[in-house]
Amino acid sequence: MNEYDLQVAKALEMARAKAGLSQEKLAKRLGISKPTVASRERGTSPVTLADIINWCVACGVPAKRYTDACIHPGLLEYLEDDITTEEKRQILHAVVDEMSNYEVDGWLYLYYGDHGSDPLGVLTEVLANLHTMLANRVAVCSTIGTNYELDHANHRDPDPNGIQPHMPIMYQARDCGQKAALQGVDAYSVKNMEDTRDAKKKNETL
Repeated sequence: MNEYDLQVAKALEMARAKAGLSQEKLAKRLGISKPTVASRERGTSPVTLADIINWCVACGVPAKRYTDACIHPGLLEYLEDDITTEEKRQILHAVVDEMSNYEVDGWLYLYYGDHGSDPLGVLTEVLANLHTMLANRVAVCSTIGTNYELDHANHRDPDPNGIQPHMPIMYQARDCGQKAALQGVDAYSVKNMEDTRDAKKKNETL
C-alpha cells in the first residue's frame, strides 16, 4: 500500500465520520457492501475519483475538501487542526498551483480588483457567512444572484472590466445547498462540480 492509498483511505474515513454515518448506513446509500466500505477505508480496495465524489455526495459533505486531501500531503492534518502556520502556507501554495485560471483570477480580483471594497473585509464577510446555517447561506446566495443579474442587465456593474463570476457554478451550488437544507442537513456536495471546473480548465486552454 502506498502513501496515496493511505491518504485516500483516511480522507474517506474522515468524510464518513463527519457525516456521522456507520459503515453499514453508508454502504446502503452507495449501493455497495459494508465490507467494500471497510476495505476502502483501510486502503486495500481500489478507488476512483468518481468513487470519492460519490462517497462525499452520499455523506453530504463538500467533495473538494476531501478530494484535495487525497492529493495534498498535510491537508488531512490541517482538517484536524494539527499543523503549524508554516505548514499551512505550504499547503496553500500547493493548492494555488492546482487552481484553474478562473480561480486564480478570482482571488487576485478579491485582493487587487477595482471593486471598491476592503479585501480583508470581504474575506471576513465570507467567513462570517460560512458560520451561519446552510438555509441562511442559500438565501444570501439567491439575493446576491438576483442583485448581480439585475445590475449586469441594466449596465450598473461598478467594475464592468473586472473578472465576471461564472454564475452556473454559484447556482448549481445554491440548488444543492437548498436541497440539503430542505432535508434538514447543514452541508452539501455538488456531484458535478469537478466536471464544471474541468470544463472551465479545458476552455481556458483552447
